[in-house]
Amino acid sequence: MNINLIKISWIILVSILISLVYNHFNPKGLNFIRQERVLIWEDSSDSDNSDNEILSEEDNNNSAQTDELTQNEKNENLEQPKAIKLDFAYKLFNQNVKFIDARPVEEFAEGHIKGAINIPFYGSEEYESVLNKIPKDEYLVTYCDGDDCDLSILLGDELFEKGYKKVYVFYGGWNDWVKNNYPIEK
Repeated sequence: MNINLIKISWIILVSILISLVYNHFNPKGLNFIRQERVLIWEDSSDSDNSDNEILSEEDNNNSAQTDELTQNEKNENLEQPKAIKLDFAYKLFNQNVKFIDARPVEEFAEGHIKGAINIPFYGSEEYESVLNKIPKDEYLVTYCDGDDCDLSILLGDELFEKGYKKVYVFYGGWNDWVKNNYPIEK
């Protein structure tokens, strides 16, 4: 009986080692340690630079700024959701881009960006009917409380996986919006 226990232990140990090696080399393998999500910023710079230019050089050279996205921006699909700051979020808000609040229903009810819809990240599968009404080629901006909240990032990634290829994540979120007295509703 002792020998059988040793054989079973060896079989289990070898099985575990084979599965770990297979998982390591499999491109779709599971990560045992969560990798930190690195945000790609819309303005192609890192988040530590507070003087980032939101508008492209071409936009800055034009004396009259347009209220609409440029033709290149309208046709461009993103490679992944891109993080944006308050200035660019407000520009998109003024262009009637749809904002999606990733916070829980209770927080959304207490106040949200004017015109935003609520699709809480936790429970987002319950909002499939709302998502089905949004065209996949429409620009979307996800947000939550602020830079210490990652619900908007997670929801942005989920929307991107579902085929929405024009997703921005408003990094400053609700806190920055309120602090700057931008339009809200309850």
